[in-house]
Amino acid sequence: MTKVSDIFQIIDAAAPFSSCESFDNVGVLIGDPEREVSRCLVTLDVTQDTVQEAVEKNCELIISHHPIIFHPLRQIPFHSVQGQLLQKEITVLSAHTNFDKAPEGLNRALGRLLGMELTPLPNDSCAGIAELSPTDFETLLEKVAHTLLLQGVRYYDAGKTVKKVMICCGGGGSCIHEAIDMGADCLISGDFKHDQVIDAMNAGVSCIDAGHYETERHFVPLCCNWLSEEVPSVCFLPSETMRPGFTFRTFEWKE
Repeated sequence: MTKVSDIFQIIDAAAPFSSCESFDNVGVLIGDPEREVSRCLVTLDVTQDTVQEAVEKNCELIISHHPIIFHPLRQIPFHSVQGQLLQKEITVLSAHTNFDKAPEGLNRALGRLLGMELTPLPNDSCAGIAELSPTDFETLLEKVAHTLLLQGVRYYDAGKTVKKVMICCGGGGSCIHEAIDMGADCLISGDFKHDQVIDAMNAGVSCIDAGHYETERHFVPLCCNWLSEEVPSVCFLPSETMRPGFTFRTFEWKE
């Protein structure tokens, strides 16, 4: 019978948990590594809906990209997500930045979705660089929006042809200085803070904020397909309740 620890070791061999960023929290975060597993729910985030879905689908394990415990917890009420998982005896294994930066991990998969082959940065960053045939920014923006099925997109157009792109799935706005240093014409990521965009503007680097959820939701099919081949004894199920936190609404104002 397959155990959680067996799945942990398979993920660890391809995306070592020890390679995660210093701020991160990965691995078996709730439950028992020795728990036997026949059904596993795979999701980006663990929410109240995710827990209920796992219960209804008789899953002993949830694999999530974003850690179920990220900031220190001072208490665990029974009604909290963590409390429900403990009561239902569902184990959670989270693979975050170690999976982002793996050679065949999430960031490279995002690049391939966009038709780009990324070269990892030499400093073990989650980001990667791709060389493009000269492309105008509007064409690149439309390609990203169409490929990721975006409802809307925030962007900064530096007004120059794009020949080198840096990509960092999820919250990669902090990579803007790496993008500047590497001579990138554009940074594509899922979260940008105001000061990061200002730095990009001052350096003449375009930015495409394609959404945190939208740049990482392919974690689920990527993980399900891979682990189904590696561990055929376990049924890996993509979450059907997974959804972005934000929705977009447009307005038309008349003065």
